Amino acid sequence: MRKIKRFKIASRQREILRKLLRELPLLRRAGFASEQEVTAFILAIFNLLDPGVVYEFNQDAHWELDEQNVLYKEMFSGCAVTLGGQLEPFLNQIANEDRKTAAMTVILEFLKSAVSFVADLVKEQAQKEECETLELQFVYLPAFGAAAAPKLLREAVRLEHALAQKVLPVMLEKLNAEKIDLSVSENGTLVPGISTVFLIPWQKSRKKGKK
Repeated sequence: MRKIKRFKIASRQREILRKLLRELPLLRRAGFASEQEVTAFILAIFNLLDPGVVYEFNQDAHWELDEQNVLYKEMFSGCAVTLGGQLEPFLNQIANEDRKTAAMTVILEFLKSAVSFVADLVKEQAQKEECETLELQFVYLPAFGAAAAPKLLREAVRLEHALAQKVLPVMLEKLNAEKIDLSVSENGTLVPGISTVFLIPWQKSRKKGKK
């Protein structure tokens, strides 16, 4: 198991600002009067991040993720990522729903950055073993609400809901997710809520010249 607490996420303020500026009516309803105010809003959210990740490679289905063990009988990495516990209180104190939507849009961009960071680490690990990684499969994602989620999360492959509910607590146990203060509540949601759990399947790299 590998744990990284407080890994670095780039602020990406210009990129995220450009995305928000495409939604000018939303920003006006949210009470923003200038680009400078929106930039300050992005940086305020960035400063609340307390990211952490645990991930582990599983070979030959040593993890029994469900009763029939139907998930990935070969190789995969299990990953759990959180942006920390300060974001939900921040969201909850925002009374203006459009401003809350803008905040969630920013938060999801940072969550995408964290997922991409981990996926790149796993890809490097796979390449060292002469393997390649396949498309991410999400066990848990936070609710997007009206926020404009990035493509990586919006079009993500997700496990079927009933199966994901069974798999989630098993994965958190296998990953020792408490090391990044991540747990699952009685109603099946992650705590902190701005977190995600996903699988990255591996396969042996194809030799050049072979199909």
